[in-house]
Amino acid sequence: MHSQERLYDQPSEQTTGILHLHATYTAPYCGGADPGPDGMPRPQPWQGAMYLRRVVPDSTGLFAINDLNMPVHDTVRTDRMGNGHLVLLAGAYLLLDKDRVDDVRYLRLLKDHAKPALYTEPIDKACLDRWLHGPFGVITITGGDTTHVDLPLFDQCPWYSTPCVHYNGPLPP
Repeated sequence: MHSQERLYDQPSEQTTGILHLHATYTAPYCGGADPGPDGMPRPQPWQGAMYLRRVVPDSTGLFAINDLNMPVHDTVRTDRMGNGHLVLLAGAYLLLDKDRVDDVRYLRLLKDHAKPALYTEPIDKACLDRWLHGPFGVITITGGDTTHVDLPLFDQCPWYSTPCVHYNGPLPP
């Protein structure tokens, strides 16, 4: 029997698949002189780590809640071209950034933005709960197959970069 045949004879929980992640980053345009269409920010390869947590998807198989009590299963790191590869057990996963792996940033945001400040309203806790827990889109790894995921990351201008805090001040020209 060939090794590939043995792979398909095993229960699906024990088979592995490959995650191929391609991540890009696009900087924001935050005002100033109009750069024209050729000068607008363009996607660039993103290098860094993303974390995978096993989940039980909803009835559609498309979404799941980020349960912080579940351990991080693995980490995929992208190279300077924005590509990352990882062999994973077949199953459903959430792909998370470092801010959603635990509640450290969540708790800091709640504390730092509990009261209104100049040009900002207090943080919207219901919004922040959704920011941390989701639901998020599920990545399904199929045994013996490669799952390709394109991850476009978009930055925000500083006055909009704090999640769930509404800025109502003046904008630059």
